[in-house]
Amino acid sequence: MTTSPPPFTIRAPTPDDRPAIVDIINTNVPTPYTPDTFAERMHDLRHTSGFFQDWVLEEASGRVRGISALYGPPLTTTALDLLLVVAPDARRRGYGSALLHHALDRARAQGAGRLEVSVRDLNPDSRAWADRRGFSLRFHRFESSLDLPAFDDAAHADLEGRRTRAGITWQDMDTLGRDEANWARLYTFFADRMWESPDYQDEPRWTVEQIRHVLRQDPNLRPAWIVLATRGEDWLGLCVLARHPRGALNFFTGVAPEARGMGVARALKVEVIRRARAAGFTEMFTQNLSTNAPMLSVNRRLGFKPRPGLWILRRTLS
Repeated sequence: MTTSPPPFTIRAPTPDDRPAIVDIINTNVPTPYTPDTFAERMHDLRHTSGFFQDWVLEEASGRVRGISALYGPPLTTTALDLLLVVAPDARRRGYGSALLHHALDRARAQGAGRLEVSVRDLNPDSRAWADRRGFSLRFHRFESSLDLPAFDDAAHADLEGRRTRAGITWQDMDTLGRDEANWARLYTFFADRMWESPDYQDEPRWTVEQIRHVLRQDPNLRPAWIVLATRGEDWLGLCVLARHPRGALNFFTGVAPEARGMGVARALKVEVIRRARAAGFTEMFTQNLSTNAPMLSVNRRLGFKPRPGLWILRRTLS
């Protein structure tokens, strides 16, 4: 007795799959990708992730109907992110579950202890699907964007006087980075600020080597885009700008506890906005955690406009 072949195959993607992959991914993103911008995004993920692997689900007819990818922070595979999308007209056929089980097996083989997935907050069906498969809510995150040509510098003229009176100056790693000791200091300063942010509460502290990998090896970051607020020998805060296929990304902003309440975060962001405009960017976007009230207030005051967001869900792996 012969058995029927499986109705689908899960395999690694090829360049010929790219148009179909983009069609599928664009059903799940607020700003559509082109094949080129999606390829650029995947290249960046491969370059900056500690682990990266992706797959497509192909029907027996040869048509690609679903995609998935696993990726994680640099130099570690203990926690991985999952991207999983099935074409809307191909759902309820078990394709999503098949892709998930395939990814779970690979994640466990890599030694991952947990998996996170991001679900659009406008898509309750996908949230319910993830809930049924053992994922639980961690937090809500959303993106906001800023029209750089329309940004009103004059609305923040008060910052210059406050900065001068406080003795705060701007420095960047294009200048400071000429001394390798300043890079070593930056890795610790960045790790401190990152660990204090709400996103990383109860998370393992990033190692110096992970921070170095992000700040020194990511081709989308430039030393002149790592801006520090300093006062004498003290470092008070930093703001990092990165290039992204969709524009300028405010990658990270952090202020030391002793310097909070002085307007340092807003002033840093204004300085980075100026640098983004000087570099020719027309749009900046940033990620916001819904519980980070101080930074949300800063972003609103600067004119960032919120977009629909993401539920961040986590599943612990046995």
